[in-house]
Amino acid sequence: MIRSHPSCVRLVGTLLLLCVPAVVSAQEAQDDKPKEFKNRFLEMAGRISIAPAGRSQESFTLHRQPALSWSNPARQTTAGAMFLWTASGRPQVALCLYPNGEHVIDLEFQSLSDQALTADNDGQLVWQPGEPGIRWQTLDDAPPPARSPLLRRRQMRVLAQSFASRLVPPNKNPIELRLLDTPVYRYELDEKAPVMIDEGEAELIDGAVFTFVQGTDPEVLVLLEAVKAGDRQVWQYALARMSIVPTQVRHGDAIVWETNWAVQRPSTPYYVYRSF
Repeated sequence: MIRSHPSCVRLVGTLLLLCVPAVVSAQEAQDDKPKEFKNRFLEMAGRISIAPAGRSQESFTLHRQPALSWSNPARQTTAGAMFLWTASGRPQVALCLYPNGEHVIDLEFQSLSDQALTADNDGQLVWQPGEPGIRWQTLDDAPPPARSPLLRRRQMRVLAQSFASRLVPPNKNPIELRLLDTPVYRYELDEKAPVMIDEGEAELIDGAVFTFVQGTDPEVLVLLEAVKAGDRQVWQYALARMSIVPTQVRHGDAIVWETNWAVQRPSTPYYVYRSF
């Protein structure tokens, strides 16, 4: 039998103890990364001002609490956040922020508005879509909106579940997306100040934003609204991309929305701005 010398055993033990703090520190630093990113996301979103085109227009309201904090293991994205800007409680812009490498943060803008917009980052113009970001469609087969907010919330959840979505990258297998049953945003409307839409011909009653995700990363947004036009109350929907990848959305058995690879320019409704 070969016996270890006591001094050698003590030396090995000491070296192991010295290595443990280094390993723990590295792990702690890795664990702090998502928290560090989240603080940067909030700071960067807070520096952005978005308004309808025309300098006299009032800026939209940024909701400083992220509508969704997310990650995407399939793309090795450990932390991301989606923020919303609203006007009178109605969504106008979605912005996803996520790391691209060690120091770069990508800002993924998507207009949810029916008008031209401008976005400034600390006074510097970064995005100016000149066309609407969404197109509203009536859900003709949906029941009329219920009277109570609670019942309408249940209706919107069922309506959202009637959609299905997937990414369809060319020459690759489609990637089925998962619907988050809980809306990432429920419209914050003031009953004493009705919101008029469609050039004042309809009144907005209620609404919510749902999302299809990969991991928990939003890829497609589904906006649902209850509106009143004259004596008629109906549901309408709109779809918006949060991915450069070609996408399909089905409602029932029919494909109701398809996109190609995203064309990105500072003047397009969907645009990824790289922040260094």
